[in-house]
Amino acid sequence: MKSIAVLLTNSFETSYGGIGPFVKNLDVYLSDHYHLTYYSLPQSFEKVTLIPHRLMYFFYLLFSISSLRKFDLILSHSPEGSYVVSLFKIPFVHIFHGNGNPVSKSRFWYGEYFASIFEHIQGIIKRSAQMCYTVGESLIGAKKILNPISHSVTVKDYASRTGFIFAGRLENGKRIDEIIRIYAELPLAIRELNSLYIAGKGSLKESLEHQADLLKINHQVIFLGNLANHELIEGISKKKIMLMASENEGFPMSIAEALSVGVPVVSTSVGDIPSFISPHINGELVNKDFKREEYLVAIHHILDNYSNYAKSALISGGVFDAYKVTQSLVNDLNAIMSQENPVKK
Repeated sequence: MKSIAVLLTNSFETSYGGIGPFVKNLDVYLSDHYHLTYYSLPQSFEKVTLIPHRLMYFFYLLFSISSLRKFDLILSHSPEGSYVVSLFKIPFVHIFHGNGNPVSKSRFWYGEYFASIFEHIQGIIKRSAQMCYTVGESLIGAKKILNPISHSVTVKDYASRTGFIFAGRLENGKRIDEIIRIYAELPLAIRELNSLYIAGKGSLKESLEHQADLLKINHQVIFLGNLANHELIEGISKKKIMLMASENEGFPMSIAEALSVGVPVVSTSVGDIPSFISPHINGELVNKDFKREEYLVAIHHILDNYSNYAKSALISGGVFDAYKVTQSLVNDLNAIMSQENPVKK
């Protein structure tokens, strides 16, 4: 059995956002084919908040090069990880989880000054990798890979579902503050039956809680924190609609998870989301620069014809089956490793 090192900045057990669940769901079937060894920041480093984890991970991998050379192939979910192994000519496959620059929305004030460096790094990755994949919209030189979904959560009866949910990082660019404002403008009768649940963690949590207080809807806006993936999907399955309003995305894992349990989605039409959310069928899309009235109309459309939206959402979620997604990846990895001296395709 071939051995593969998987590069992931933070362990999929501790990371938040879509990459952690993506990697964990791949592992369900990928581990049947290869000996997998994960290279992530040690837990003690993950607690550090004053230094970017990307920077710490860069140096962590530099000290791990001798062990990385021993693997048949590197599977990287980390731009900085792929850059390090490219410097040492180690064969690797890279998965882009978002087509935007990963530091363009940095939580650190100086992050924007490293944007050009990361653009340079991404160029090196595309030139050096044996193969590149993209989870988001089409990217020149990268093959499309869908979010793998693997869980045992049951689809809930439509009549038993209540509430709306956002799931993701509580950071700028997700526009959760706008979702809260939109929710506050819904008729009282709808809000009394449907609380707004916000799942995830991030630097904006306190400001979002304060916003809910100011709008006098704090009793209806419930912050769930960072949930384990199965617990999150179970929570999503009990809600009526997932609400997203991101300025930029690749393709959010949370949307794939919602569709997999038959929960319709309202989202901005960004990234690869329009490839899977079909207006008037399994959800509704609004423009990136939407007006609140347009978003409110989208919510009402789904509520007024809920059973049809929910049925279509469940059907469309079938494409994210982790077994099918992983098998396609395995075929590619085997082809690469069958070469005596792997070279970039």
